[in-house]
Amino acid sequence: MMFGNKGNVQNKLIKFELLLTAATFLATVFAVVTTVFGMNFEDEVFDEPNRFHWAVSMSAVLCGVLYICFLLYFKHKKVFPL
Repeated sequence: MMFGNKGNVQNKLIKFELLLTAATFLATVFAVVTTVFGMNFEDEVFDEPNRFHWAVSMSAVLCGVLYICFLLYFKHKKVFPL
């Protein structure tokens, strides 16, 4: 019987779910930034078109850095053998 292998598979699935949850959180942060720029209201932020590209680029970089920080934290807590 292969009942001993079930726990190992569950642990791998939990770790994979943790990575997906972190990625989903950061994708949501990125979506919020782009949603603010998609709203119809007047503000001086929208006067210059390059501010949209700057804000989207910076939020994408920040989300990438935060995801790497999540991975390093998981490695530090020995959740993943990276």
